[in-house]
Amino acid sequence: MKRNSITIPAVLFILLVFLAGCSTQKNTPVTRFYHNVTSRYNVLFNGSESYNKGMKKMEETFQNDYSGILPVFLYGDDDVTKAISSDMDRTIKKSSKLISLHSITVKPKVKKTKTLSPKEREFFNKKEFNDFVDDAYLLMGKAHFHKHDFGLATETFQLLMNDFKNEPVVHETQLWLARTYNETGQYKDSEEILNLLLHKEDFPKKLFPSLYATFADLNLKQNNYKPAIGYLEKSLELKLRKNNKIRYTFILAQLYEKTGNLKKATDLYGHVINMNPPYTMAFNAHINRALTYQEGFGSAGEIEQELLKMLKDDKNLDYRDQIYYALGDLATKEGNREKAITQYKKSVQYSTKNPDQKARSYLTLADLYYIMPDYVNAQVYYDSAVAMLDPSYKNYDLISAKSANLNRLVTEWKTFVLEDSVQRLAALSEPELLGFIDKIIENVRKEEELKRQQEQDRILNEQYGRESVDQSSIAQSDQTTGTKWYFYNDATKNMGYKEFKLKWGNRKLEDHWQRQNKSMAVFSTAVENGEEEAEGEAAPEKGLSNKSREYYLRNVPRNDSMMQASHDRTENALYNMGLIYKNELKDNAKAKESFNELLKRYPRSDFRLPVYYNLYALARDESDQSSINLNKNRIVSEFPESVYAKILTNPDYLKEIEAEEKKIVRQYEECYDLFTLGNYPEVITRSSRVLADNPGNPLVPQFDYLRALSVGKTSDTKTFRDTLNRIVSSYPGTEVYDAAMNIIAYMNKE
Repeated sequence: MKRNSITIPAVLFILLVFLAGCSTQKNTPVTRFYHNVTSRYNVLFNGSESYNKGMKKMEETFQNDYSGILPVFLYGDDDVTKAISSDMDRTIKKSSKLISLHSITVKPKVKKTKTLSPKEREFFNKKEFNDFVDDAYLLMGKAHFHKHDFGLATETFQLLMNDFKNEPVVHETQLWLARTYNETGQYKDSEEILNLLLHKEDFPKKLFPSLYATFADLNLKQNNYKPAIGYLEKSLELKLRKNNKIRYTFILAQLYEKTGNLKKATDLYGHVINMNPPYTMAFNAHINRALTYQEGFGSAGEIEQELLKMLKDDKNLDYRDQIYYALGDLATKEGNREKAITQYKKSVQYSTKNPDQKARSYLTLADLYYIMPDYVNAQVYYDSAVAMLDPSYKNYDLISAKSANLNRLVTEWKTFVLEDSVQRLAALSEPELLGFIDKIIENVRKEEELKRQQEQDRILNEQYGRESVDQSSIAQSDQTTGTKWYFYNDATKNMGYKEFKLKWGNRKLEDHWQRQNKSMAVFSTAVENGEEEAEGEAAPEKGLSNKSREYYLRNVPRNDSMMQASHDRTENALYNMGLIYKNELKDNAKAKESFNELLKRYPRSDFRLPVYYNLYALARDESDQSSINLNKNRIVSEFPESVYAKILTNPDYLKEIEAEEKKIVRQYEECYDLFTLGNYPEVITRSSRVLADNPGNPLVPQFDYLRALSVGKTSDTKTFRDTLNRIVSSYPGTEVYDAAMNIIAYMNKE
């Protein structure tokens, strides 16, 4: 016992002496050994463990956005950064501890008489004699980087490059500095570093995959897709971690898709699937392979079967909208438009958690219907797409404008169909009319019962945990039952604006006026598929049931004034439809149909002159000489004094008009100058002459107002007031109206 009590203090004393000799202020083999071992197996090890823990957490937290090209590296957004922040802070703390406690910068003692070899001199000239301080700096810089503290990361990497320029770690440090520049948008600085590394003879082979990946990252951030493809392919030729190999292959497929090489993209998505990637990536590879499929390359049937199989997998319940969209795209490429539309509609139905996909499906359906053309359905889907798309979406303004034009067209079309229908209905005998309305009421009851049953089914589905799909939109668009007087249907009006549009919009924009003996069918279309009240129609009286005859009879034109009003609305609708077809949709055939139908129905229409000229312009665009001559003769013979006639008979007419306009502008400027000089009588004389010779000129109000002011300068107050009152009554809503009113108000105060 006594022996042991002496031995233990002795050991402790020796240990303390050893530790005292390991101060960082001494540079000996013993101190270097001690601080290297302590740094590597204690401080640096713990810091690396924290860093790796954070990186693993980032990989688990990071959510790939498959709506765009995936990033080359997993850095994460602000939420991911917060999740790993504590791990990175501990990494920085451990790295700082290593540097502050174990850095050896003092020079080793050398006998003055000793001559150093080149290798010894190189060692003696080092700034740092702990082999792991540079690793600590690199680890610290990477931790700052993943915290998005790019300024501190840059400072750390630059310090490392300056103080350890001859150490192997400098190559990886330069790579990380380039990656930092990529994140901060300093692309030229990044490219300069990467090109330098690329041509370095001593650049480590093991870092080439990372070098090529950083090059790809640099180019992707600048949308330089072709160079990015080349660098990713070079990286994939080298040895990679499995996760990186899968990721780079997927990105490469996306880039080939983006640059139009769909065959290559399809093949690469297939490679991704065969590499057993994570489930979400595998799912998107299946979807994208279907979307990039081209007829003649690969098997559409095989791809379709894979997608149908995916629909049966419970893990894909929330992704059915994407699967159906891919099936629709596949059907489109195979030329099966009806099947494609069905699949796209299912995509909309099942899109309950992905508004971007729903908007995409709406837009695709809209484009399909527009091309057919089926403008009614196109309007419905464009309207829904615009409501869901972000204004920053590519071509949003064009899509929105197209939607607005179709909204105007369909409004006019609904007016035409409704008025045409009620006019035919008014021609029925009383028993026929009442019988027809009774059928409407019967179908209303049937539909209410159907909706009640559907609501019960929906509630049951929800109770059993099954996903409820919005059946009020597209699912019912092809299952309309019965005939409804649309602007009195409370049920449909309460379904919601967008949803009911989808239901209403299943009708094609057909030319009902060309059908023979189908008045009932026309009326059925109008009342079955309508949505909003026709302009000018009265709202239903409160208390009227949509299952009563009175509910429907009140809008049937039963006297001459109501019938004339209905014809006026029809005439206006046909004219406006023609203009929209011609000027906005560039559908000349439909424009001609609308204009010609207007002339057929209303040969003495007030719209004859502009209709003739529009038909003339359409014929001229199509080099239809027969129609050109016909409509030119109509204009010249029926409206010889019109501007249109003068344009057609006098090639220089517009030039003459322009010259006359310039002349009148000069005359106004001269009158104004005379007014400022106080020559009021001359202003009155000249203004009166212009007003007499050019009563319809746009500058008439200005001339008249200038004359009125001159009258005020040369006559009594009463005459001036009377002149101003005439200005007010003659030019309401103009600038001179406001100016005259201000003067009158001032005079009234005095």
